[in-house]
Amino acid sequence: MKNQDKAKEQLTSEKEELCHESLEWGGSKRERLSVKEALRRSEERYCNVYNTAPLAFVIWDRDCCITGWNKCAEKFFGWSREEVIGRNFFEFLIPQRTRPHVEEIVASLLRGELPSTSINENLTKGGEIVLCEWNNSILYDSEGRVEGAISLALDITDRRRSEEALWKVNRALKMLSECNHALVRAANEESLLHSICEIIVEEGGYRLAWVGIAMQDEKKTVIPVAQAGYEDGYLESLNITWDDTKRGRGPTGTAIRIKKPSIAKDILHDPKFAPWRAEAIKRGYASSIAILLIDNDRALGALNIYAAEADAFNEDEVTLLAQLADDLSFGIMALRTRVERKRAVAALQEAHDELERRVEERTAELVEANAKLKSEIEDRKRLEKALAQKEKLETLGAIAAEVAHEIRNPLVSIGGFARRLQNKFSDLPECDIILKESQRLERILARIKNYLEPVEISFQECSVNEIITDCLELLSPEAERRRVRCRLDLDPKLSAVYSDPSILAQIFINLILNATEAMQKGGNLNIRTFEIDKDIQIQFKNKTDRQKVKQPELLFMPFAEGGKSIGLPLSYRLLKDMGGLLSLAQEQDWMIFTVSLPKTVQLDAGRKDFKTD
Repeated sequence: MKNQDKAKEQLTSEKEELCHESLEWGGSKRERLSVKEALRRSEERYCNVYNTAPLAFVIWDRDCCITGWNKCAEKFFGWSREEVIGRNFFEFLIPQRTRPHVEEIVASLLRGELPSTSINENLTKGGEIVLCEWNNSILYDSEGRVEGAISLALDITDRRRSEEALWKVNRALKMLSECNHALVRAANEESLLHSICEIIVEEGGYRLAWVGIAMQDEKKTVIPVAQAGYEDGYLESLNITWDDTKRGRGPTGTAIRIKKPSIAKDILHDPKFAPWRAEAIKRGYASSIAILLIDNDRALGALNIYAAEADAFNEDEVTLLAQLADDLSFGIMALRTRVERKRAVAALQEAHDELERRVEERTAELVEANAKLKSEIEDRKRLEKALAQKEKLETLGAIAAEVAHEIRNPLVSIGGFARRLQNKFSDLPECDIILKESQRLERILARIKNYLEPVEISFQECSVNEIITDCLELLSPEAERRRVRCRLDLDPKLSAVYSDPSILAQIFINLILNATEAMQKGGNLNIRTFEIDKDIQIQFKNKTDRQKVKQPELLFMPFAEGGKSIGLPLSYRLLKDMGGLLSLAQEQDWMIFTVSLPKTVQLDAGRKDFKTD
C-alpha cells in the first residue's frame, strides 16, 4: 500500500508542476512547446506507472461505472479493458454476498468520506473468488465536486490462504500438544477418548468430534464410544459399518477398511455421504474427516471430525491429525495393556491366594494326618511300653513275692525274739519299737508282694507333723551315719488330714532315704510343712551331687527308662490313691520333692473316690 500512495503522490505533484509551468510560460510559443513536451513526458510516465504497477487501478464514476482499468487489473480479474469500460462494477466484480458491505464503502466515498482500506471478496472472469485489499481515493472535478474514485487493489488470496493454512497447522499443533497432555493424564480409556474429543472441539474449533470402535462381528458395525461438540442425536442415526456396502463407504467405514484417512470435502455434494447428508446438513456439518485408529496393522476404529465449512482439511492439517490419531491409538493400547496387566496381576494374585489356600488346606490335612500318625505311633509306643511294663511288673511281682517270702522268715524270728525280750525285760522301750517296726515291715512286704493289686487304705485323721517327727526319729541313726542334718520348718497350726498314717510314714521314709542317698558327702535336708488354699504341702529340699534329672516324670514310673527302684513309683501311686500328689522341682543343684494332700478327705462308702470339702 505504501507503493500505491507514493505513485499517486508522484503523479499529482508532476501535474501541479506542469500546470504551474504552463501558466508562467504561456506567453511564448517556445514555452508552449516546452509545456507540451513536459506534459507528454509526464503522460508517458503516468501511463507507464499506471500499466506496470503491481496494483490493479480501477477508476469509476458516481454511477459505479468503470472509466479506468490497467493491465494489472486485467491480470487480477481476467477481463480486458475493453470488456469493462463503461460497465457497473457491481455487475461482474462484486459477489452477491459481499455487495452490502461494498455498497456502504461506495456511499461513504461519494459523500466525500475517506475510509483507509478494506478487504473484499471479488469475482474473476472465470467465476472464482479472489480476496483483494482495496485502497480508495476520491476524485474531484474542477469545482471540487466528487466525480468518482480511484481504487487500487492488491490480490491477497494466496497470502490469506497461507495465513489460514498456517493458522490451521498451529491449531492442529496445539490440539496435538493438548491431546498428548491428556494421554499422560488419562486414567482409563473412556475418559481419554472423551478428553480427546473435547480438545478437538474446544481447541480446534470444529463442529463435532467422535470416536467409533470397529466391531469384529458379522455386520462389521462401528459403535460410537465418545463424542464432543454439537451432536443433537446425530450419532444415533448413523448405523455405520466398515464393510464394502452403502453404509460402509462413508469416511468412517472407508478409513477403517482401507486403513487410510478418508475425507468428505463437501458433504452437500459428496455422493458417498448420501446416507447421512440430511442429518448432517441439519446440524451444520459441511465437511468431515475420518482417521484410522490402528494397532500393529489391526484396525481399532476411527477418529471422526466435522467442520462447519467445506474443504476444511488441508494436507498439512491432515498429516497432524493423523499423528494425533496415532498417538491416540498408542494411548488406547497403553491403557488396555495397563488394564490387562492389572487383570493379570489380579488373576495371578487370585491364583496365588488360591494356591496358598490349597497349600494351607493340604498342610492342615498333612498336619492332621501327621498328628494322627503321631498319635498312632504314640499309642503304639504306649501299648508296647504297657506290654513291657506288664512283663516287668509280672517279673517284679514274682521277685517281690520271693523277696517277701525270704525276708519274712528272719523277720518272724526277729519278732519272736523281741517278744521274748519284752517278756523278760518289760521296761525296755526298744523292744516295743522292734515289734512295731517288724509289724510295719510285714505290712510293707505284703504290699510289695501284692504290688499289682489295689492297696487297701485305712483312712483316719492324722497329723502330718507327728508322722514326720516319728520318721526322723526312726531314721536318725542312718542320717547320722551319712552326716545328714534334718532341719524342720513345721507349721504348728497345720490342719489335720484324713489319710493312712502308715502309708504316709512309708512315703516320708522313702523320700528321706532318697535325699540322704543323694547327699553323698552329707549336708542339710530341709523339711517344711505349710498350707496353700485347700491343700497341705510337705516339702523335702536337699542339695545333690548328681546330674540334673532330664525327665523327672519318668521317676514316678516303675521300672521306666533310667529308673533304679520302685520306691518313688510306689509312693506316687499310694499318694494318688489317697487323693494326693507327688512332684519334683529342680533349682540349680537343689532337688525339691513336694507332697500335696487335701486338708480334709472323706471316704465315700463303697467307692474309691474322694470328696474335698
